Amino acid sequence: MFIYVIVALLAAVVTYLCTPVVRLVALRNGIMSPLRDRDIHTVMMPRLGGVALYIGFVVALVVASQTFWVRAIFRDTSVPWGILAGATVVLLVGVVDDVFDLNSFVKLGGQIAGALVVALWGPRLTVLPVGPTHIASEPLQVLLTVFIIVLTMNAINFVDGLDGLAAGVAAIGGAAFFLCAYWVHRNALVPDYSDLATLLMAIMVGICVGFLPHNFHPAKIFMGDSGAMLLGLILASSSIVATGQISSGLYDLASGLPTFVPIILPLVVMSLPLLDLFLAVLRRTAAGRSPFSADRGHVHHKLLDVGYSHRQAVTVMYIWTAFVAFGGVAYAFLNWLPVTVFNIVVLPAVGFLTMHPWVRQNLTTSRPEAESGATPISAVRTPSPWIHRLHRSAASVACVSVVLCFIALYVGGVAGIYSVLTATALVLVCFGLSLLVLHFAAPAAVAYARRTLVAALLLKVIAIGTALIFLRTPVWVQPGVYWRTIVAAGLVWLLAEYVTFARQRRV
Repeated sequence: MFIYVIVALLAAVVTYLCTPVVRLVALRNGIMSPLRDRDIHTVMMPRLGGVALYIGFVVALVVASQTFWVRAIFRDTSVPWGILAGATVVLLVGVVDDVFDLNSFVKLGGQIAGALVVALWGPRLTVLPVGPTHIASEPLQVLLTVFIIVLTMNAINFVDGLDGLAAGVAAIGGAAFFLCAYWVHRNALVPDYSDLATLLMAIMVGICVGFLPHNFHPAKIFMGDSGAMLLGLILASSSIVATGQISSGLYDLASGLPTFVPIILPLVVMSLPLLDLFLAVLRRTAAGRSPFSADRGHVHHKLLDVGYSHRQAVTVMYIWTAFVAFGGVAYAFLNWLPVTVFNIVVLPAVGFLTMHPWVRQNLTTSRPEAESGATPISAVRTPSPWIHRLHRSAASVACVSVVLCFIALYVGGVAGIYSVLTATALVLVCFGLSLLVLHFAAPAAVAYARRTLVAALLLKVIAIGTALIFLRTPVWVQPGVYWRTIVAAGLVWLLAEYVTFARQRRV
């Protein structure tokens, strides 16, 4: 699993670093999201984030093709490169749409073209989990593959209406898909349990996590149609790869409902976006309008209307996605009875959490921003200075950790990855907790008094010293790599925190 983890971290770091560059390009060229009645945002926003997601995807996929163990996935097959080719077509269509705002039917044609590239040179739906039933007709295989990819792309695109919503939903659903696919292959007792679907999900989760710091409310950039369609294509391609493994008997070794897992899993993971897509098409056709016409009737709009703030609405969608995705995936791991009982017990709690603002709204007066459907500028809060110090320092450590992971892998094997990740986790936890303690102990001075830097350094020394005394050197790490990583990660954190502090002092 750790090979998948470092590939995901690489995707996250590359996406995280590329997003500000893409944002600057969009700002300088005036590639901005317009203000429309159905939109939630109140200011124009750059919307080329899909380019950063694509760069992260390409770099991670190419590096994985040359990395120990997972490079076996790329041996004697063109399937991964067919997916990359389809992603490239979809990205180009999305970028043109972000710049020129294409007609919905033209955009649909571009989506079909990208899906067709995948169907011709990448994975193809050859098995249906009914029996299972093999699809002998190649034209039918291509048609069904294109349909699933286009459907998933539009589902992700439809749910991309709030800051961080599409990226977060895709990351949560992708994590559930990743765990299921990895567990099935890890327990299949086959000589090589590396898997393309698992790798694609790891990369997708990585690019989403790397993009979220720039996209979560208040967002600095939107992923645009280029990003939403890219995520949909990756997710759909992974599900098609997994579905093709039914005939091999691989999923028969899992418990629960294994035969149906590959085709049901993406439906479960993307149930909320697909439900939103279905309701939107139904709503628009019933009103005599095109199913591709935009409106303000999506699920996230309804959450705002019943009283949720922007961040609360996104959080509720995250909770529902996690409940449905992991609750559905659990059937592949565990016996169906305890999983069903758990889901039945948790469902009312999640439902009450969702309906609570509705009850509050009907007992009190509704909020003006809920009625208007837009969050006023005064309600958008700037993150606290300590958040910047925590975020930028942790991100810097993550960047260094990825580089050290690949160096350790090529020098010392997989044990080197254990060493780097263990040391990185220790630094992140100890240094992060020390910053939180300082913030709550002296919230007014944490960002602006120079003496707080000295206090923060002392807290870090105490925290990591205490951790090292009690934890000692774990038996699964290589001591040399472990201690070098602690020193490197610690110095990088301190440097990033000082740079952030100095910038805040100048503001």
